[in-house]
Amino acid sequence: MKLNKLSLLCALACVGFAGQAAAQVAGTAKTIVDDANTKGQILYISGASAVQGGLGQIATTLFTGTNYYFIPSTASGRKDSDYRAYAGKLAVAAGGWAAGSNVIIINRARGGSVQGVNPVARRTSIESLVVTAASCAAGAGTSGDPFKCDALDTRVPDAGVSDVAPALFDGAFNTEGEPAEAALSPAELSTLTPTPLYGLAFGVPMTRNVPLFNVNKAVLSAIMTGNVGTWDKVLPKTVPAVPADDILVCRRVNGSGTQAVANLYYGNYPCDTGTRLNTPADRETGAAWDYVNSFVVEGDTGGLNVVENSSSGDVRSCLNNAYDASLKAYNGSAVAGTLSVDGKSIVGAVGYTGYITADRAGNPVAVQFRDGQAHKAVGVLSMDSLKDSTATSKWTFRALDGAGEITLAGGVPATSGTGRLPTLASLTDGTWDMQGWISFNLPADTANDVNKAALAANFVAAAKAPAVLNAQSGLKFVAGAMPGTPDPTSTGNVLRAGYVNGDQCAPLNRNN
Repeated sequence: MKLNKLSLLCALACVGFAGQAAAQVAGTAKTIVDDANTKGQILYISGASAVQGGLGQIATTLFTGTNYYFIPSTASGRKDSDYRAYAGKLAVAAGGWAAGSNVIIINRARGGSVQGVNPVARRTSIESLVVTAASCAAGAGTSGDPFKCDALDTRVPDAGVSDVAPALFDGAFNTEGEPAEAALSPAELSTLTPTPLYGLAFGVPMTRNVPLFNVNKAVLSAIMTGNVGTWDKVLPKTVPAVPADDILVCRRVNGSGTQAVANLYYGNYPCDTGTRLNTPADRETGAAWDYVNSFVVEGDTGGLNVVENSSSGDVRSCLNNAYDASLKAYNGSAVAGTLSVDGKSIVGAVGYTGYITADRAGNPVAVQFRDGQAHKAVGVLSMDSLKDSTATSKWTFRALDGAGEITLAGGVPATSGTGRLPTLASLTDGTWDMQGWISFNLPADTANDVNKAALAANFVAAAKAPAVLNAQSGLKFVAGAMPGTPDPTSTGNVLRAGYVNGDQCAPLNRNN
């Protein structure tokens, strides 16, 4: 795992912001943070965003009294979804760290699942948020008013989280980098102890200008592996063609756990090999990618176009911009301004709608819709994005084997139409089989550290608890604990189907 140039520069430069906060963290929060840093009582977890939404509930379980919440500041150049951290006093002992010990837990979601696999196994230093009283601005330290931290540094992760088992990050389509990094060797994989936390449903988002039709796995597999490129090949003949008939795929970059789930589901990649290999369509499919730092989407190429995105939020931006392109003020003339990310301007803004994402190495990439018309798009997202699929959203999650959709209405899922839909009931009984098994990956170094290993074990116990899953608005309807997990609260968040012998290349079987 190599830090890209932008990350290295920011890792060095952003430390210089440490003394610039308007007011530093003080009082009890300062005491906790200073003591934890002095004693090295920090657990750094990198990888998928799977545990990020529930980090507050997990911290509440692990800590006693008030715990304090930290995110990156604007000055850090990072989004608040890139890092989350909590500091507090341990409720129970963790190895030699007695109850009441001051501890910081830092969670990095920047870069996705592969950051919870490769650098964890290879013991590589990667970018991290600096959580100190000096580098973070004063606030309440609550979810509504978190402390904001200016500085970044680099450190080796103590553990990682991925959307699928580490062994599935194999081959050129599931590893990150420019060019793609080598997959972990058997020896490197053997240094990790992966523990499944819970199953998470993944869905099929489509823009609303794609009519409800009988979507099935065969149709989606043909699209996602590049074997079909225009909507007239898959939509019912009763649906009139539109001028921009290309299929636009809004997917994640290689190395994303979400993309690894999609590659597995649609093409059985990397489980199938040789003549059965059905590789995923990537950014080089179609004419949009300029092979440097820009996607330019125009809808009359007569084939599939693929836009790779560095985060789920960027996939949602891709879907929204695709649907909205014809509604924007577009006249082909120059528009003042530039597209920029992390303070780096990369392209002039000339008559387009669009947004910024990043490539497989984390470098900024512009996504531009320049033809001034709407596009029909399909995406790759986990169902924790259900909150963004509403009656008024520009896209919705679709059914399989039918013409239906699922949205969030009044805080609860609402289904309509026909087919299989990713409800909690269908996820837990195995009817909805497009799912990832979130994996907590513990390296040998951490396993041999009695203190961190004990704290990691407590973290795992909290993260996989059905009651904790049910307490998270983003997971309560779309995630289930591992089969056989006791659920004294009867939340329903427990899977009743599992992969044969725990092998995610094997089929799901109902086991109760």
